[in-house]
Amino acid sequence: MLGGAAAVLAAGIASPARGHGTAAPIRAAAARDGELLALTEDYQIRRLTVTDGRAETCGPAGITLPEDFHPHSMAALGEVLWITGAVELSPDRSLPALVRADGSGADYADLPVPDEIRSGVATSIAAVGESGLAVAVEGCPDPHLALVTSSRLATSGDAGASWSPHPLADGLGEGYGTRLAAAGERLFAVVADGGGTQAVHTGPPGTELAPAATATGAGRPMAAVWTEAGVVRVFSDLHGEVRESRYTPVGRALESAPECACAGEVLAIPGRAGAWIESDADRISYRMEPR
Repeated sequence: MLGGAAAVLAAGIASPARGHGTAAPIRAAAARDGELLALTEDYQIRRLTVTDGRAETCGPAGITLPEDFHPHSMAALGEVLWITGAVELSPDRSLPALVRADGSGADYADLPVPDEIRSGVATSIAAVGESGLAVAVEGCPDPHLALVTSSRLATSGDAGASWSPHPLADGLGEGYGTRLAAAGERLFAVVADGGGTQAVHTGPPGTELAPAATATGAGRPMAAVWTEAGVVRVFSDLHGEVRESRYTPVGRALESAPECACAGEVLAIPGRAGAWIESDADRISYRMEPR
């Protein structure tokens, strides 16, 4: 397990599940060809099974990550799994990184890191359409500080063969991180500053996303879930309480959501519309938006 700047950055904004029960804590989940996968706290990618709404991690998925890579989030594009995170260059410096896993092999993929981010981590990732990817690249200009002050977006329309960088947000606070969601050919991003004010940006991938909505005091965004009904559900943590906001695909805030019955840490499942994981104490629950 890595230490140093990479571990501090990725652990700080991964926000692992609260509680210390028997369930394997998970950092991220994704669906690949109908199979559910989980990224666990020990940096393993394991299969995830669901029985009566309860999810459990089981055998490894057969993917070995690079030893110097600290994973954060993941999404599948076809049969290929893409994992974001950080690569540790020295005990006090790390850079955003992206790993491509095809079969059992996993290796670093090219990812543009802006000049103003000299220490950071690649956080959220979304698959867009049949060959598109979007990755949040976050960090700060000081190569020796493990904190996030800026968020940038890297998009690819050719399955990672080439990338385009785009601005997203500045003035962020350590421990927050960007959350992405995608449906069809539209991308949705929610970011939060150190005071918990959230800003929503939307638009077609490959272009600079346009500001769409702001929510003061919304807290730390944990997951953005795009439902088949065309609603984006944003789950946030505010002082240990789970809150939910709902938006249209273009970022217009909908009426107040009903009281959220969610518990613990909420993780979106890229690749499965309207689905998410709730990891709380000794239970990992699978949730699905009613169709």
